[in-house]
Amino acid sequence: MKTNLRLIGGRRLESPNTLNTRPTSLMVREAIFNILKNTVENSNWLDLFSGTGAISCEAYNHGAKKIVAVEKNKNNSKICLKNLYSLQNIDNRKNDIEVICNDVLIWTKPNAFRNVSTKNDFNKIKFDFIYLDPPYKADYHELVLNQIFNCNFIRKGTIVICEHSLDLDIMKNILWEIYDIRTYGQTKLTFLIHI
Repeated sequence: MKTNLRLIGGRRLESPNTLNTRPTSLMVREAIFNILKNTVENSNWLDLFSGTGAISCEAYNHGAKKIVAVEKNKNNSKICLKNLYSLQNIDNRKNDIEVICNDVLIWTKPNAFRNVSTKNDFNKIKFDFIYLDPPYKADYHELVLNQIFNCNFIRKGTIVICEHSLDLDIMKNILWEIYDIRTYGQTKLTFLIHI
């Protein structure tokens, strides 16, 4: 396991010893949570293509009430859960955290059966923030965004933060508005809001 992955504040996280994951950089994570500020506190947070769970861990540290991470790679989903369970004061919050080992493309289909969960009823939960970070070279963004914005776990005002490469432009849609775009090195963040 590689352990050079760090949270804001310096805490180390585990990451797999492979090139198949691309954790969101510390600079980008700092920027996201500086932009969102105290709006994360007491929010419901969904982390799609969660990998090692660095974004989920940051959401927890910034006061998110409920965190659900979806990652299809079995090894990465185990690391994600281990990283979340390593955080401070986690013992009283384990019921607020769930890591689901599933394919995001299947899990986000509007009529997908999501309630294999033992902790959450996804017919009732509404997420305040959804972080979407598919592989940069995969052409998943438009498909997954359309699926997300047609699901019952999203509400008017939900903010979807999409991490992607510089050469991808996410266009406005009848389901969402773009309210911010930021660039950090080779990473672009597009902030969408459900209308």
